[in-house]
Amino acid sequence: MKQSGFVFLLFAALASFSGCGRGGPALGQVEGTVTLDGVPLPGARVIFSPVDGGRSSMAVTDGSGHYELEFAAGSKGAVVGKHKVTISTFEAGEKDDSGQLVGFVPERVPAKYNTNTTLEVEVKRGHQVIDFPLTSR
Repeated sequence: MKQSGFVFLLFAALASFSGCGRGGPALGQVEGTVTLDGVPLPGARVIFSPVDGGRSSMAVTDGSGHYELEFAAGSKGAVVGKHKVTISTFEAGEKDDSGQLVGFVPERVPAKYNTNTTLEVEVKRGHQVIDFPLTSR
């Protein structure tokens, strides 16, 4: 009996170090590519927001339009379940000392993918590739 208790404690300790006992929601690892009219879309914010509520995941596309979602600092992925997805290039910018707007980046993505998004995806456990071939029409 003593040995089985020791084995259980050892297993529990190993599980906590391997991430099995971390707590928090179940996550799926998500990456993909965003294109607009067949051309990679760099610098776009990709946000997955759980339909049932909870913490969103976000990424910014690189020069080739590739993204990899991050749930929290050091934690990749998105909550398992259905998500609304928004994709946007808009950045508001700020006014400098002379009152000129600097750092402003106009929206290049149609509203149907951000403010009026129609994008919805299902995130599953494990690794998945979810591409977004957007069109400007």
